[in-house]
Amino acid sequence: MDNHIIRAGLIALAATTIAACSDTKETATAPAPPPIAVTPAPQENAFGANFGTAFRTSEIAAPVVPADGDIVPLSLTTDPARIG
Repeated sequence: MDNHIIRAGLIALAATTIAACSDTKETATAPAPPPIAVTPAPQENAFGANFGTAFRTSEIAAPVVPADGDIVPLSLTTDPARIG
């Protein structure tokens, strides 16, 4: 009788050990991705709808005919735009 209890105990211990060893899932969380760096918009984009595009064209390109909204009116009472 004692022999059966010892065998059952050893089998239970072996089954527990095997189950513990085979169930080794990595529970570590993956590192968070680095934050995406947002580059500020070029300053020339703030001066009108198509001003930035016209500003970045080549010197030898065809001249751009401004449309309504391309050029914003100047205000002498607002803070000046920082250049540089």
